[in-house]
Amino acid sequence: MARSEQRQGVAAHAGCGSDRAARFIARVDAHLPSLKDDAARRRFLDRQLDGWERRYARFVSSEGESEFFADATNPPQAADFLLTIAEVAARRDTLARRKDARV
Repeated sequence: MARSEQRQGVAAHAGCGSDRAARFIARVDAHLPSLKDDAARRRFLDRQLDGWERRYARFVSSEGESEFFADATNPPQAADFLLTIAEVAARRDTLARRKDARV
């Protein structure tokens, strides 16, 4: 994934007010280049997406009680999960499109 694409994704979070999602996506973006190839990146993103979808389902079913938060004035919100899921999915889809373009 091109750096400009990564920065655009993180910049989108800055306008949404989700520091949690932006920080997590920044860590993902920093980690992706360290993986062997696009196939490994897709597998990593698939696992991340699956994990975030499961966490979101627990969050919703427990009415927000499933997530630890250090700052009682800033608990996790559903939007944090949804923005993270959307950004991880966008990165995975970008890699899939690159693979399809090469075939």
